[in-house]
Amino acid sequence: MNLTDEQKDLLKSVVAVYESGDKSQFIVVRTMTSSSLIYSGGHQSVSISADDADFEQLEREGLLTLTRNSRRDLCGKPTKAGIDAARADFATVPVLRPDEYVGEGDPGATRAVVSFLDRNNLAFEAKAIQHATQLAVHDGPGTVCVNVFKSGKIVVQGSPGRLLDLLNKMKDALAGGVAPGTVLPFEIERFPDRIREKIPDCDPVTVRFIEEAIACFKSNALLATAFMLGAASERAINLLIEGYASSIADPANRDKFRSRINGRTISARYDDFKKSYAGCKSKPTDGVLAQDLDAVIGGTFQFCRITRNEVGHPQIVPDLDAGVILANLGHFVTYVERIYGLMRHFQDGGVVV
Repeated sequence: MNLTDEQKDLLKSVVAVYESGDKSQFIVVRTMTSSSLIYSGGHQSVSISADDADFEQLEREGLLTLTRNSRRDLCGKPTKAGIDAARADFATVPVLRPDEYVGEGDPGATRAVVSFLDRNNLAFEAKAIQHATQLAVHDGPGTVCVNVFKSGKIVVQGSPGRLLDLLNKMKDALAGGVAPGTVLPFEIERFPDRIREKIPDCDPVTVRFIEEAIACFKSNALLATAFMLGAASERAINLLIEGYASSIADPANRDKFRSRINGRTISARYDDFKKSYAGCKSKPTDGVLAQDLDAVIGGTFQFCRITRNEVGHPQIVPDLDAGVILANLGHFVTYVERIYGLMRHFQDGGVVV
């Protein structure tokens, strides 16, 4: 899949509206200063930064269908492939290292196991055994073997302990058949700890709402999950905007920015922040944080905001998909990590606008 991060975020925004229950086609409306998607089904408009080339690339990849209306506005809908890609958070089949090709293990099942091991930072070696590929997985002094047979059957062998329990959960989850790279439902239980490990100073309110979102998801309460995830996202974005404002070096510019954001909704605050950040002269210059703001955090923010609004201000009962919610829960650790990366950048170097 040959897509930029901006194109992935665009598709996620389109699919989020579709999954919320509005199946009408989007219409791209552009003015001199902004662009947005509008919907005849009644969904509120969605601000975008994409140009026509981004939509056309998604169409070439088979992820959108596009047409032009009588005014020559671009219109379209997501395809099934596009919906599936957004649900899986664009998970790609991992490229196996040469030694992982040994043995007769089913390639798809082997890739799914390897993807899980990589996500959880578990070291392993692969070797051929009769009718299977064996992955010897290490965690400290412990070793557990995962045998993937050519039938796709997975057998886990090792001494009782945390690693064996973890890999048995993986085996049971994979038995249901998932695409390599897809976050498995039981993995979400570790997300709060992973956030604390990666971001020791993470705001406890954000983490608490994530914990509540996970508890709701495990109870199959998808509407409550979406609301709690939206609350966690709003809290984190507000902290980012406040950190940005506090770091503006020039007092006059700082006061002007604060006057624009005070008392406004999170959507309006984010739009003002995004406009100010576009002219910022002290942005990160390397790594993922140097990318366009929408590519770094915008897609997840818009998904969480849209789904929370659908739940919090309902016209109908939103038709939320568990796979979509799970994929965005799976991305939330990275989302929060990027937000705090930007906050540290602002605090360390100041903001010049």
